Amino acid sequence: MSERESSSTDWRPLEFGDIPSREEFEHLTMNLLRQGIGNSDTMRDEIRRHRKLILQKATGNWNRTPSDKFVNEHAWVLEDLVVRKIIEKTAEKQYRIVAPEETG
Repeated sequence: MSERESSSTDWRPLEFGDIPSREEFEHLTMNLLRQGIGNSDTMRDEIRRHRKLILQKATGNWNRTPSDKFVNEHAWVLEDLVVRKIIEKTAEKQYRIVAPEETG
């Protein structure tokens, strides 16, 4: 088996138990924002790629499938960070960290 074939077998479908807690999602999100990744879809892709998880297309039934719940939980974390004025939404699916001087 080639390296490419063996590495592709490490990937698996996302399961409910793979979904990060909101606290972990917040930590991961803030790290990605510090790296300059501000698009919410890209953030989720980075998180799932790092864990070698296959995310299915979201259906909009936010708790029905692991992929839907993964997207929904991350969206709630983003909203919470916005409400707490830690980040701001600059455009559709785009976020940035609020500079400390802007909060005080």
